[in-house]
Amino acid sequence: MAKLSELKAGSEGKILSVAGNAHFQSRVTAVGITPGSTVKVIQNKRFHPMLIYTRNTLLAVNREDCDLIEMEG
Repeated sequence: MAKLSELKAGSEGKILSVAGNAHFQSRVTAVGITPGSTVKVIQNKRFHPMLIYTRNTLLAVNREDCDLIEMEG
């Protein structure tokens, strides 16, 4: 298992779990970041939000939030 923030640009993986409080979980599931969905990392540069592609949508996710998302490695 790895955190979403640890994946390199160009890699893909499946979301295993989303941690955090209920407000955070509600927010990310509303945009399609749910366990079982596939994510492709478009950009992962230090000190910048990550760009990910999931469910036909490009999303910018801040790094702290990416640390709460566990990925299948």
